[in-house]
Amino acid sequence: DLDERVRRAISPGLAYACQHWSTHLYRGEYRAALVDRVRTFFFDNLLLWMEVVNLLKKIRHGTGIIQQAEKWCTKYDIPGDVSKVAHDAVQFVSVYANHPVSKSTPHIYISMLPFWPATRPVSTAYMPRTAGLVKPQGTAISQRTLSLLATWKVSGWPIKSMGLSANGTRLAVPTESSIDVLDTSTGGVMYSLTSQLAQGVDYIAMSPDCTQVAFGGTDSSLQLWNVSKDDATTELLPRTGSYISSVAFSSNASHVACGLGNGDIYICSLRTAKPPLGLLKGHTNQVSSVTFSPDCLHLASGSWDNTVRIWDVRTGHSIGQPFTSHTNSVNSVSYSPDGSRLVSACWNYTIRVWDIRAAQTVLGPLKAHSHWVTSATFSPNAAFIASASVDNTIQVYDALTGSTVLGPLQAHTGSVNWVIFSPDGSRLFSCSNDGTVRIWNVQDAAVSNALPPATGPSREIYSVRHSHSGLRVVSGSRDGAVHVWNAETGELVLGPLSGHSGGVLSVDCSPSGRYIASASLDCNLRIWDADTGQDVHGPMDCHDDPVNCVRFSPDESTIVSGSDDGTVRLWDVKTGECMMQLFRSDSRVWSVGFSPDGQHVVSGSHDGTIRVTDRRTGDTVVGPVHGHSDVIRSVEFSPSGMQIVSGSDDKSVRVWDAQTGQQVVVCDEDGGSHDDYVTSVGFSPNGLYIVSGSWDETVRVWDVHTGKMLLGPLRRHTGWVRCVQFSPDSSHIVSCSSDGTIRFWDVSSCAMKSQTQEEMAGGEGHTADPSQDHIKMLDSWTLDDDGWAIDSENRRLVWVPSDLHVPLPVPPNDFTISRQGGLRLDFDGAINGEMWASCFRV
Repeated sequence: DLDERVRRAISPGLAYACQHWSTHLYRGEYRAALVDRVRTFFFDNLLLWMEVVNLLKKIRHGTGIIQQAEKWCTKYDIPGDVSKVAHDAVQFVSVYANHPVSKSTPHIYISMLPFWPATRPVSTAYMPRTAGLVKPQGTAISQRTLSLLATWKVSGWPIKSMGLSANGTRLAVPTESSIDVLDTSTGGVMYSLTSQLAQGVDYIAMSPDCTQVAFGGTDSSLQLWNVSKDDATTELLPRTGSYISSVAFSSNASHVACGLGNGDIYICSLRTAKPPLGLLKGHTNQVSSVTFSPDCLHLASGSWDNTVRIWDVRTGHSIGQPFTSHTNSVNSVSYSPDGSRLVSACWNYTIRVWDIRAAQTVLGPLKAHSHWVTSATFSPNAAFIASASVDNTIQVYDALTGSTVLGPLQAHTGSVNWVIFSPDGSRLFSCSNDGTVRIWNVQDAAVSNALPPATGPSREIYSVRHSHSGLRVVSGSRDGAVHVWNAETGELVLGPLSGHSGGVLSVDCSPSGRYIASASLDCNLRIWDADTGQDVHGPMDCHDDPVNCVRFSPDESTIVSGSDDGTVRLWDVKTGECMMQLFRSDSRVWSVGFSPDGQHVVSGSHDGTIRVTDRRTGDTVVGPVHGHSDVIRSVEFSPSGMQIVSGSDDKSVRVWDAQTGQQVVVCDEDGGSHDDYVTSVGFSPNGLYIVSGSWDETVRVWDVHTGKMLLGPLRRHTGWVRCVQFSPDSSHIVSCSSDGTIRFWDVSSCAMKSQTQEEMAGGEGHTADPSQDHIKMLDSWTLDDDGWAIDSENRRLVWVPSDLHVPLPVPPNDFTISRQGGLRLDFDGAINGEMWASCFRV
């Protein structure tokens, strides 16, 4: 029994010393000899101390203990090496204490040390004494920004807002069944309101002294909770017939304001008997944000009517004209500390900084996010601005220049809805649709610390394609760029190739590898030199609407394209000229492809039909083929040319006879099909398998003859799978996604699984296969929701920090290209289980 072993091993004196030593250090008399003792603690005994405190179940208090020691170093100007390691130790302990890794004491060594940056003081002090640890490798490690301090899972549903006390010690958060006030040093719940009114609340605000919480009740009333009086609440605003969409306290706690869904604003005085001002009218749509000026005399509001307004708190009158530069809904407004500027966040992915007196934009629009910006706020010293977005990330900007100094900060797995700086500006609190509150270290951001250009892909990738050699992959992204990547290392070979003014919906590589073709939302095609990146032809602009697809002919003389304008066109590769319009229909063309002999073109359309067209005459030789009940997103000929595969919004993958149009197979018709639109399909070059990708965020591999699923669903993507393709040797699949990643999947197991299914169908016994060990290796570990790498016997191998989950490849995903870089875990020689203690020399 662990608790009994801890009780016997840790004496009361040791327990007291481990929990209170830094208090005695800080409050006691300074002696020079203490410096060496503190140095010994940080350089030799820190991890042993963490063991004891964690076994005592007091690790959540560990951060505060180390912070007090760091303050002592600052107070007495202790030598740099000690101060630096103390500063690093604060973050090291915080990360361990506030994440699932703290469930296992051995993983102080097994997991924390391998992932800690190699140049940080804790690593340089302790890594030389380790052996047999997992080795994380790749650019995602060397480029990692170590910012995440804590992750608290506080709710089972989205957290839309939160409130921080003026001293930064308390955080109010709405959950699915309560409103909780948390201790910001431990994440523990200090107070909780569990009445019916508090269940299902979205928008709250906390008074500066943390004694009151204002919130929009589930009955659409505005309520005030006296935190020290259990469930005691006061109704500030009865039901108005419209829901409450934002709440704010003034900094002197004298007023509460709320915005309503119908565009009205309500301000209530808490300190006088003065009657409320009534509903403030001016906005014509939901008031998504309200905030008081630092002097409490004015109120700023942002609305879905695309405007920002300033109001006089005493009279309720609107001051001046509304700020109207935003072209979409305003989600957030926040004052600068001196009250002279205002930052606003918008649905069009941008933020703006306004000079309030001039009512003009003085910075922006800043566009670092790839989706709606939900929240933006100034740091207490006005040097920085933080923003949050539906793209699951946080950005920190220089408030004067607009350059990004930190970010994107990635760890949340859902929309980030709110960000707040701590009063000292060293930390940033965020809450999300994933039900978590996270705390980020931002004190190391500097105004001059502009980030280097990203070497990874853009945050949303629309298309990907292997070169015919298999050595490179080409991608097209939402920002209009084309990139070329090394398929083995993930390194950027060429790009970004710029020219398109809209997202690149489709790319293809010519058979010789000489050219790259791209099709775009800007209604144009382009042909690029694959070695130099030079724009050879373009824009090629015969289409009237976005071009959804492009493919080279087998002889490389022609490309075919399909468009929203309902046409399929052929183009001369040498001249870039349109050779002919193959056909026109009343329905968008989503996908096209050549037959292996180059004589026919297959197309899939929005009306759910498939056509096979003669390349020379434009005559329809097969079709229109009906069978799908919804949009056809993807079609492709088999390597033999005898079959066609199609993927549709009806969630099915189907195989057709290319000569008759008759349906041959429906993949997994009896179950196991995709749960959402099928966006991309393709045959393996050996003709045995079909791959499909879907909006359900999965990749699946099917037997071409039986339609049975051989591999999948493969689930590492966290956004729609946009495009999939087999490698030329049929051993791997490449996929891209709206999550901004390109993933490579080892599917060499398909041969064995296909053989096994045939044997089972034929009644034959299972025979040994030389690839069996390889399959076992592929299935050797998975990643659970808490970040633990778990082996086939459900043992914890290593804990992976949540900010590395996106680039992390989990078998059979054996490599990933992401904006964060590449990452692999090398388990060779790693010690685990009962032998863990041998990984560290005391």
